[in-house]
Amino acid sequence: MPASTEPTPSAPPKAITRQELYDLAWQEPMLRVAERFGVSSSYLARVFTEMRVPRPGPGYWMRREFGKSPPTPELPPARPGDLTEWNPGTGVGTVVRTVAKAIRAAKVSAVAENDAEAQGTPRATIEKGRNGRTVAVSKCHELLTGVKPHFLKSRNVENDILRPFKRLLVDVLTSEAKLDEALDAAQVLFGALNRRGFHVGFMPVGGPMSRAQVELLDKPVKRDYHRAIWAPHRPTVVYIGDTAIGLTLFEMTEEVETVYVNGKYLPVRDLSEQQLRRYSGIQHWRSKKEHASGRLCLQAYCPSWPVKWSKRWQETKPGTFHKMVPSIISELEAIAPELVRQLEKARVREEEARRRRQEEMRQHKLEVERVQRAKNREDSRHDLLAAIASFDEARRVSDYFKSIEVELERLPEAESALVRERLRLAKELVGALDPLALLKRWKAPDER
Repeated sequence: MPASTEPTPSAPPKAITRQELYDLAWQEPMLRVAERFGVSSSYLARVFTEMRVPRPGPGYWMRREFGKSPPTPELPPARPGDLTEWNPGTGVGTVVRTVAKAIRAAKVSAVAENDAEAQGTPRATIEKGRNGRTVAVSKCHELLTGVKPHFLKSRNVENDILRPFKRLLVDVLTSEAKLDEALDAAQVLFGALNRRGFHVGFMPVGGPMSRAQVELLDKPVKRDYHRAIWAPHRPTVVYIGDTAIGLTLFEMTEEVETVYVNGKYLPVRDLSEQQLRRYSGIQHWRSKKEHASGRLCLQAYCPSWPVKWSKRWQETKPGTFHKMVPSIISELEAIAPELVRQLEKARVREEEARRRRQEEMRQHKLEVERVQRAKNREDSRHDLLAAIASFDEARRVSDYFKSIEVELERLPEAESALVRERLRLAKELVGALDPLALLKRWKAPDER
């Protein structure tokens, strides 16, 4: 690899492409490649994994030395949204690494379960989806593998919707009670999209796209406050061809009647008749509060801000999302060409606006230069007149002193000595007279 790709203290590191990383990986060991970029070999291996760049396995270089190395795999083409460049010193995502780690853990767990089954112990499932159904980790989408524990590590919530501390997660908002079903629904949706040839992943790091706001209420209303809800660090998007469409799967909330009990607002619908009789009186007041509804909703949106498009698909009954998936995918496929046209129109509008801004800036610059030239001309004229006036003043003072010196010759000696001393003091007070000094310092308009 050319030396110019190595980071130096005097220049920022150059972005490394997937092809360049691939070439390096099969030219020399990872330790030497890592030294080029000032990182550890384990970190560089993570970069290769996230960018889907194949690298030699253990023992490759020894087998190669004896002419027994396996054939070099080809570099797979980048999928839409994949990381295609890496700037040494910057971080990368952790999706692929997390999936690989979860699969390894699942294999270890499966071995242990086989041993337990051989001893007559019931075998535990690797992952449970909706209705306790086992979901094989190897078949689980990379954005959904091993994410449940991260969702359960949540901040305190008021409307039942989890707010996990980790933010590099799939864009799913749900209550703890609905978490398994929501992740299972996401698996069904993502799997169906993948089978149609559409890649689902995170928005690329530093991409120009953003996540649309989510209104959790099943019947959105205008309100004077904005409830803080969890948002992922990077939007989840599906690529229909080259068109990115954002996806947010969430459990809707609804306003329900609640009763205040020991610092908490309990939904009246969840209380028995006996509890309702017990929680009555002035110390148990009732009010409307927002709580999870148990019904899922998918919001699709255009993540590019110039195009304002979004659509929601809401469950009318809990557990019916899976039946909606085929029609959702059909609608996404149908809207993709229209989004392409709208994005192109937005690009043209932005290009025209950019040209207008450039023209306005050019005209503003010309006007500033015109004003500055006029000011320079006026300042130059003012300074020149000052130099001329100074010259006249210097000549007048000089003529005055010369006439005094002539008159000294006619005065008596005693009086002449007194006047001569006074003339010396006057010259010291006036100082040296250089009528050309201002003209020498004067600048013409073009010199300013």
